[in-house]
Formats: sequence, structure tokens, C-alpha cells
Amino acid sequence: MEERLERLEEAWNTFIVEFPFCLPTSLNGKADHQKILFLCSAAEQNPAELCFALFGPKILLRQCQAPDDGASVPLTRLIFVYAAEMPPALKQTLAHYQTRLNTPVLVAQKSNVHKTAQHVIEYLSRVPLNEEREGATDAQAPGLTPMPADAQLWVGQLPPISLQAGGQQKAVAKTQIQDYRAEYACRYVLAHYKQDINRDRMAANVHLSPGYFSNLFRSETGMSFSDYLIQVRIENAKRLLRRFDISVDGVSRECGFHSLAHFSRTFKERCGVAPLKYRKSPAPPPVIP
Repeated sequence: MEERLERLEEAWNTFIVEFPFCLPTSLNGKADHQKILFLCSAAEQNPAELCFALFGPKILLRQCQAPDDGASVPLTRLIFVYAAEMPPALKQTLAHYQTRLNTPVLVAQKSNVHKTAQHVIEYLSRVPLNEEREGATDAQAPGLTPMPADAQLWVGQLPPISLQAGGQQKAVAKTQIQDYRAEYACRYVLAHYKQDINRDRMAANVHLSPGYFSNLFRSETGMSFSDYLIQVRIENAKRLLRRFDISVDGVSRECGFHSLAHFSRTFKERCGVAPLKYRKSPAPPPVIP
């Protein structure tokens, strides 16, 4: 039986992304912007903002609506798929587009999506195959702002950070996160909690608006970014308070708090006791596996 090649409307968002800052291509002698077809899961909260985060603010974006699925747009250079997980129907969906567009396909997951987006810009910045330009050189790609590649990040499995209030556990952050931007933020906090971090700066790091970043982080981890950051600092403060070679004020500074008063108040709110009383209390027995 012939396999049906049809678009799965409930599974994917589709966009035509145009690149005015790359060298133009031509159709029937008329110059036009280079284009790609961008697909991402319908579960993505703001796919348009995802496109701008990946390809820069100077792109032109058009969301495809049924029955127009973008598979008939001329001069589409390639198909870019962002899939945090690989759904079983992905092969069938891609077959639908490939048979109609006859273009390369790039499938990017959260661990390599930014690097893959950079490759797309580099690919489109070269002279298109159907254009002959003497002495043409690769164009620069203005507006491409990848996340800082040189930033130190937490390596390995994310720890289960528990949100506490008054010494009682309220929520535990997820350790398996689907969105690469939320995972980047978690790993950055775990490695740089001593520094002056806040929501707006973290949102800028992953190229999102502060409001969208807040909603994304909460939906992905199960707690707000500020709660996650404070709890990481508190957990490290509890560890340092068991050492008697560092003062409580030193613990406060080492964990990124602006003042001893702020640290003491926050610690008591989270742990139910003041930092000095916690230091004097018996350490919990080790967990025997």
C-alpha cells in the first residue's frame, strides 16, 4: 500500500523565513530574497520569536496556514526542522515537503539548534547556485546572535533543585528539559550563581524578551527563574555553612547575595531557620544507598 504523504497540521508550525541581508537569488530574471521553510512542534509556545532568536531580527517571517503549507514557495533553499524530540511521524512529514520542494533538510535538536542556524546563515550567505557574480564574496550575516559559546556551563545531569519555603518542599525543578534555551539558563545558573544574574540579563543571553523568557522557563522547569536562581544559591549556602573556615557574611558573598541582611532573610524564609542557627544544628546523616 502506498504511504500517504500528508502534512500533520496538529503536529507542526510552518513558516517561510526570508533573508533580506543575504545575497538575493532570482526567478525568471527577477531578484528575490532567499527563503527557507521552517518547521517546529506545535507545542512551541512562540515559534515566531524562536525564528528571530535563531536567525536574527532582520529576517522576514510568514506563517503558513492550511491549505498553504509552504511546500509550493519558489526558491526555497532548504527545510529547517527544530524538533526537541524526534516524533515517530517526522519521517512522514518530511517526505511530504521533500517530494514537493526537492531541497536539503536540516533537523536540529536543542543541543545543536543554534549551531545549525549559524550553518544556515553561512550557506545562504554564499552566492546562490543560479546566480553568476564575478568577484562576489561571502556576505556577512548581520543580526545573527548565537548564545555565548564560551560561557562555562554545568556539565552532566541537571540536579533536582527543590523550591522550599519555611523548610517545606514546594516543588522540584525538572531535570529533563525540552527547550534548549531553558536548559541553557539552568546550566548557566548552576555554573555562575555567584555572579550578578537576573531575569532580564538571562533573557538577553538566550535572545528572548523578559516576559516570554519567564513564561518559557516556568513551563519548562516548573518554577520561576528567580525561584530557581535563589534556590541554587541557598543550596550552595547550606553546603558552605557546614564549613567553619568561612564566615556567614563570607557565605553570603560567595553565593551571590547583595548583603548579609538579604541573605539572612532569604535563608530563613527558605529553610525555616537563620543561617547561624543552621550552622550550629547537627548535620543530617549521610544517605546510605
